[in-house]
Amino acid sequence: MYDVSMPRAYEKATEIDAARIPVIDLGPLRSGSLNRRLAVAKEIAEACETVGFFYIANHGVPQSLIDDAFAQNKAFFEQSREERLQSAATLEHWRGYVPSKLEGEGGGVGGSIETFRFMLDLPWDDPDVKMGKPLHMPNRYADHLPGFTQVAKAYIAAMLELGADLRRAFALGLGLAEEWFDPFYNRPLFQQSFLHYRPAKSRREEDMEIGAGEHRDSGAFTILMQDDTGGLEVGHLAHQWVAAPPIKGTYVINIGDMMMRWTNGRFVSTLHRVVNRAAKPRYSMPFFANPDFDAIIAPIPSLIEPGTRAAYEPLHFGSFMENFYNQGMAYLRK
Repeated sequence: MYDVSMPRAYEKATEIDAARIPVIDLGPLRSGSLNRRLAVAKEIAEACETVGFFYIANHGVPQSLIDDAFAQNKAFFEQSREERLQSAATLEHWRGYVPSKLEGEGGGVGGSIETFRFMLDLPWDDPDVKMGKPLHMPNRYADHLPGFTQVAKAYIAAMLELGADLRRAFALGLGLAEEWFDPFYNRPLFQQSFLHYRPAKSRREEDMEIGAGEHRDSGAFTILMQDDTGGLEVGHLAHQWVAAPPIKGTYVINIGDMMMRWTNGRFVSTLHRVVNRAAKPRYSMPFFANPDFDAIIAPIPSLIEPGTRAAYEPLHFGSFMENFYNQGMAYLRK
């Protein structure tokens, strides 16, 4: 595992090479024979077992939809602060606009990132919503922006489909039945975020402002589309920051803590951060592919070496995430 103290906060990342963060062609996984799917799954598993990050090409998401989603992302954050706050998340309704940690929570650890948060969109008369089940409610949308709701819903649908492709690849790469993870994704607690990072105030390294502080993702895995600004940096096994710049036509995939637990530590959840070193805003769209509220995350029995104990105790995912969001929304209680 990684030492959380490494590397230094503003140390400039080295440039990427394929041996550190591979680019994997997803085409055969989506349309090939079982043997071809297994070959792709093996590549993916190798990346997940080493650095915990990889790029995917030929993922099947239309570039036109990606472009439209970025346009809506930018349109929202180009509004005035007062206009953004009209769609703000509340203690009762956790969807919508979430200001930066610097503005909202008064601390620099979380960084200068601003978020528009979407989750599983359920109607107010849904049984889980009516009974007050945590994290189950309708989305909030910026309906006054033309096309915002339609594009957001279409993009989320594409991410759900791509997420299903990837989790089946994970299963194959682990020697499991292709659909092993599917029963855990009936009403998933995914989060789709539209993110905005403000421009660098200065070009000097010592003045660089962290957009998103170093962290590991809490869920199962993340599907990230980033614009051409750059700034994503990965804490590599060599104990140095490695830049993961945008590669046109690809998504960046990374393993989160829940998948590391599921795989008994075989897949690695890796430290990463965002440092916007550019003189322009950065926009990105991560999709956190989380399982259902009632999913129990425990090491898969076949991945526990005979004669050894599981590396992790079973965990109720919904309770874990409810606590996670409660902490993240703490600024609203001040």
